[in-house]
Amino acid sequence: VHFAAADPADVTLLTGGYKHSFPIHSFPFVPGFDAAGEVAALGPGCSKLQVGDRVVLCLGLLESCCSDGSFGPAGAFAEYCVCPEGQISKVPKDVMLSEVAGLPLAGLTAYQALFTGSGSSTQGEALGTVSKGDKVLVLGGNRGPGHLAVQMAVRKGADVTTTVPPSCVDWLCDLGANRVFNFREAEWAEHLQGEDFDLILDFVGWATTSEEMDRAAGVLKPGGQHISNSNYESFNALGLGATRRGRFFKAMVPKVDSEDLDLLVAWVDAGSLNVVTDQVCPFSSLRHLLRES
Repeated sequence: VHFAAADPADVTLLTGGYKHSFPIHSFPFVPGFDAAGEVAALGPGCSKLQVGDRVVLCLGLLESCCSDGSFGPAGAFAEYCVCPEGQISKVPKDVMLSEVAGLPLAGLTAYQALFTGSGSSTQGEALGTVSKGDKVLVLGGNRGPGHLAVQMAVRKGADVTTTVPPSCVDWLCDLGANRVFNFREAEWAEHLQGEDFDLILDFVGWATTSEEMDRAAGVLKPGGQHISNSNYESFNALGLGATRRGRFFKAMVPKVDSEDLDLLVAWVDAGSLNVVTDQVCPFSSLRHLLRES
């Protein structure tokens, strides 16, 4: 492991936020899901990779934090980690490992929420099918999956609106968003009522009450989707095909699949996807970073 990314999912896992959905079954364990580095050794049956390959990988919540997993839980915050070949992508020589270390979990969340790919909702349903001209609202465009989702949707030709704190307004405009709401000054759920969005991507855990779900439904067109990577506990309680006023509410956790990840790495290599990290720090500062997250 040359670089590992500290993600909000790591903090949620460490503080017990996933204890019902993704319980840790073995202790002690090594945290961390995203890493970039070099292949040191291969297990039996590996056919895509060779020792010495530069790679990026995601150990995954679904894949490693489960009772029947063959590796993990997690494990990226270490000198070495073990990962299935199907969750690893090669990194082209012109792409810095530090640039893509934070791509997998956030990037797969954004990509699968927008386009489904290898992903699905926590109830097994298809996710987004965004195409040119669709109206997409990204809540939390300044966050890891948010800023990537904005770029991907813009790349597809969608009309993209996003919500961010005041310090990030200009940045999201530069990433191509058509409209950027400073959420401390404008209430998007009021301003956007009746605008018939095709998709809301919720990366902030907004629709936690019946009232908030009704307000979100008023922003969506009939048959539109509200997809969240934060509210799967409450959305799952509503069951398969949860709707509000004819709009669908779905929760998701990204499925780690090298085919989807290969595509994201190719976009980074082509310069059409920019992965922004807060800072690059020595491993010795990890405990402090997690405490401050």
